[in-house]
Amino acid sequence: MELGQTVRPIRIEVFKSEEACSRFRARIWVQNMYNLYPAYINTGPQGQDLHQVHSSDELNQDITYIVEDPAFLEGVEFESEGAFVESLQAHILKYQKAINAN
Repeated sequence: MELGQTVRPIRIEVFKSEEACSRFRARIWVQNMYNLYPAYINTGPQGQDLHQVHSSDELNQDITYIVEDPAFLEGVEFESEGAFVESLQAHILKYQKAINAN
């Protein structure tokens, strides 16, 4: 998905109820890049911060909480899986706008 000026991978897992074909729930993750500077090997003899060695990792952050409807956790009724995913995309874009505003 395009989120603002960047393209970020979003993972959406959709679960369909076995009892009710029109009931869906989902988990949502966004991929973030984290740059880490291990303290022990980046500290010089006089305690100075060297920032010479770092590790970059891509981690998936669970953002399912952005859907504020408590019924969402139990499953919600939608006419189709496509309509359900479209509603999730609207929540994701709202989440991204809130992040960019800060």
